[in-house]
Amino acid sequence: MTFVGFKRKWVEAFTLWKREAKEAQYSSYFVSEPIKLSPIEQGFYLNPRNNHLDVYTKRAALKVSTSVVSLKSYSGEKEIFKCSGTIIESVDGYSIILTTASLFRCSTSGNSIADNIKVIVHLFDGRLFDGQIESYDLHYNVAAVKIQSDTPLPIASLAHLSDSITIDPSQLRSTEDKSFQLRPHSKSFNLIPGDIVLALGRFYTKPYDITAAPGEF
Repeated sequence: MTFVGFKRKWVEAFTLWKREAKEAQYSSYFVSEPIKLSPIEQGFYLNPRNNHLDVYTKRAALKVSTSVVSLKSYSGEKEIFKCSGTIIESVDGYSIILTTASLFRCSTSGNSIADNIKVIVHLFDGRLFDGQIESYDLHYNVAAVKIQSDTPLPIASLAHLSDSITIDPSQLRSTEDKSFQLRPHSKSFNLIPGDIVLALGRFYTKPYDITAAPGEF
């Protein structure tokens, strides 16, 4: 091969239009079986508000996402319910998850729990745990599930939410300059109509993504 021929071949190797196509490589995640979504789940993703979140909404969702888990329950081999929950306590290797009592509710009788219940909990990092029924209230449809882990888990920062609305003229914004004052931290939080709220959940199959749906109070 002459020097000119060698140079031409060397240049072609770094030319985009002459370069041979590489064999396609696919991640095992993308070639896995397609996820079948229920009509409710399809409706969630079809809502444009749930797919186009602003940076503040994303930041709020990420801040608490590690405490949001996915749960799935079975009665024997039969699936009962899939839902999300929030870790509210993690002490001495045991964590408490606040969720819905529909996770245990019997399909034939709404006022009782199913027999031989098994609960599977998926964390934000994909870890899987067996859950135990800690307590439940079918009237208010709330439940607590306990899991055991080797390390403490991230918990949600909870505050008392006041549903009362007080209209006090003295609290109206004033044009007068006021000096900065330090106030004690409050464990309560007030919402007023029009405030933006965010509902979070976690998908029940890989990669167990967080879901966020913004709304107004």
